[in-house]
Amino acid sequence: MEILASIFAGLGLFFIGIRLIGNHLKQLAGRRMRALIARAVSGRGAVTLFGLVAGAIMQSVNAVTYVLVALVTAGAIENRRAFPVISWANIGTSMLVIVAALNLHLLALFLVGAIGIAFYLNLDQSARYRHAVGALLGVGLLFLGIDLIKSGSSILKQVDWLKDGMLYAAHYPVLSFAIGTGVALVAQSSSTITIVAMAMATAGLLSFEAGAMVVIGAGCGSALSAWALAGRLQGSARQLVLYQIVLKGLGVASLLLLFVIDQFEGQTLVVPLLAHLKLSPAAQLAAVYVVLQLASDLAMRVLNRPVLALIERCAPPSMAEVLGRPHYLQDGALAESESALLLVDKEQQRLLASLALYLDPLRAEGQKETLLLDARYDAERNVMRECDQFLTEVADRNHSREVLEQTIVFRDRNALIASLQDSLFELASLAGSSSHAREVRGLIDNLVESLHMMLEVLAEAAASPEAEDLHLLRALTHDRSELMDGIRKRLQGGEADIAPDVQQAAFAATTLFERCVWLLRRYVLLLDTRTGAAAGQA
Repeated sequence: MEILASIFAGLGLFFIGIRLIGNHLKQLAGRRMRALIARAVSGRGAVTLFGLVAGAIMQSVNAVTYVLVALVTAGAIENRRAFPVISWANIGTSMLVIVAALNLHLLALFLVGAIGIAFYLNLDQSARYRHAVGALLGVGLLFLGIDLIKSGSSILKQVDWLKDGMLYAAHYPVLSFAIGTGVALVAQSSSTITIVAMAMATAGLLSFEAGAMVVIGAGCGSALSAWALAGRLQGSARQLVLYQIVLKGLGVASLLLLFVIDQFEGQTLVVPLLAHLKLSPAAQLAAVYVVLQLASDLAMRVLNRPVLALIERCAPPSMAEVLGRPHYLQDGALAESESALLLVDKEQQRLLASLALYLDPLRAEGQKETLLLDARYDAERNVMRECDQFLTEVADRNHSREVLEQTIVFRDRNALIASLQDSLFELASLAGSSSHAREVRGLIDNLVESLHMMLEVLAEAAASPEAEDLHLLRALTHDRSELMDGIRKRLQGGEADIAPDVQQAAFAATTLFERCVWLLRRYVLLLDTRTGAAAGQA
């Protein structure tokens, strides 16, 4: 029971750490941070060092993969740059088997203690440091969780049934392989069962053949644990996990093939080589573990292109992931302010054109949305944050008056589009309910149709603003407060018996409609400013 409790608690801390890292990195991963991480993994040497160190410190490819998942999801790095990191991290985990002395427990305790001091100093309340502190807390809990899993698994050395099972398995390679797979699947680490097997080999309880099958089986268990941890991941995040699974599978298949050939040749390949090297029983199994990781890397290098193509077909980017990335913003354009602002204008036009899609599923003639409303909202809000960060970079790099004035206008538009997204999301959520009375249902349908028409006209005018279109928009977005107040009063004092909750829904819908019209009018005034400036320059 103590073993299960320790492993269960470790898994809990592991998942909490992953969630904290992901949530805070999404806030922390601004353009500058992404540039730093991109430079850190841009060269082969940097990728190699980064992966080896990450694998050696975390002692789990699963942990490294999920940190990379958080970085890819946050937009810090591209998934194609993350793949080599996983390969090198896989090799980096060999350091635990080779050294078997890395004290992750002390590292985790010191890190959690340092974060505790940061909380005492109220750094978690600082706008500048709170997300870094939260992400480091996640890393500390992740390390502590892995340590609990390791410590719980280390007790397996004293479990009698495991010793008896390994002695029996010495005569059955398939059983040895199954034991390694099962224990690694529970422990979330192939190095754990490898160290157990090394200890038993040193004690003379495990033959080399059985121990090697346990180590190879542990590699298979590590791949299965990655599959189990994939959960609800989609798109690029799922590609990273699939890459790890294929990487482990290639190494396991390569070594199994080698040992099968060795058996048919009468054990004239592997065993004589190890005997020639005069390695101890523990060192022999450590060598098998290292060769397993190297075989994974070499096989992946040979099959890299078809494997990546297969992974991309099996886990294509989700619609929400595609929508959550800017279509026009490029870091290379920051050097030229005019080009950068033109790209921002294009991005804002695209976002403006997508606002009507919030209402499409509510209309009888509208297209039924395949993407969930929450997913669309979260994805496009992420693009709005990217636009805001991009504009900040433009303003920081160019201090001319003209550029700063244009930046202010674009930021105002950004704020208006974000407010429209909020209001339309609320309105669509409210209107999507089927519990409204017939009178209120008709009112909401009319509001949705009217607002949808105004959004489409605004999107067309924003792409090519002309005086006639802007005049029409100003007429469409005139003050509707008196009209909305009249509707609310009729609902409140009408003869029809309308339930209070239905009345409240109608009041909320008219208020949201009024707010959207007001926001649209403000956007039209900003377009007026741009048109007037262009006419003045002409």
